[in-house]
Amino acid sequence: MFLAQSAHWTGEVDSVAFTIFGRDIAWYGIIITCAMIIGLIVATIRAKKVGLTFDDLVEVFICAIPLAIIGARLGYVMVRPEYFPSDFGWSDFVQIFAVWDGGLTIMTGVPFGLLGGFLWSKWRKVNFIDVADIIIPVVLLSQGLGRWGNFCNQEIYGAPITNPNLQWFPMAVYINRMGGFYQATFFYEMFLDILFFVILMVVLRHLKVRGAGVLLYAFSYGLIRFVLEFFRDDGDLYAVVNYNQIICGVLALAAAITLAVLIVLKVKKGEKVWYGKGGIPKELLPEIQVQSKSKKEAKGN
Repeated sequence: MFLAQSAHWTGEVDSVAFTIFGRDIAWYGIIITCAMIIGLIVATIRAKKVGLTFDDLVEVFICAIPLAIIGARLGYVMVRPEYFPSDFGWSDFVQIFAVWDGGLTIMTGVPFGLLGGFLWSKWRKVNFIDVADIIIPVVLLSQGLGRWGNFCNQEIYGAPITNPNLQWFPMAVYINRMGGFYQATFFYEMFLDILFFVILMVVLRHLKVRGAGVLLYAFSYGLIRFVLEFFRDDGDLYAVVNYNQIICGVLALAAAITLAVLIVLKVKKGEKVWYGKGGIPKELLPEIQVQSKSKKEAKGN
């Protein structure tokens, strides 16, 4: 039984930031947007090393982000029958797309975002893998920061914590509608996302394998979600394995094996895959030349 108490500061955060013309603007949407912008800035810094500009990255994001949001939202609502009542009407239809109220699934959002990036790469006639290696690892950072949106919505939490000695943040978070403390799973994932992002940035500075950025992201996020699925949504530790957990585990394992195979193949060919102090020499980095009318004209001038 939980201790009798009014609330805890983690349960007092208002999910609504402000209201404009009668429309509530949720912290969730604001935080997700800020996380995307920060991701764009970091990706731009990384992209400069291979010849991509801020304008190029904005184009990629314009192509990828809308598709990612659509995919993430569809993945969320399609497995929740409450979004499709028997008397389904216009308001229910609008609610399906109400991303501002929360409810996005990263596992379906990332593939749709990759599709947007692939379409941009075909349009601009550049190597999709080279572009993805630059951008995809940064998604871990944005995902981690975006988890604070779940905090404001009081979602993504784990099993109840009844021991008063453990009822402190970030070990626990107070869920008002449940009237007690629960594992702060959103914070666990936020911390691991950012930790793995830092590790990826260090590794990718030295590891020269085309596709490594994408594969290391898949391994990292797959592993993180595989572990945290034991805790999420009121689950008990080591509860019955769910489909999401199986998919994440397979994804992490497949990514690790694929990367290992690529490294072995390069080594067998006598190619260097790891560069020590100083990282990969700039002249060995892939040069991405975007085919666009404006750039051709600029060169002509």
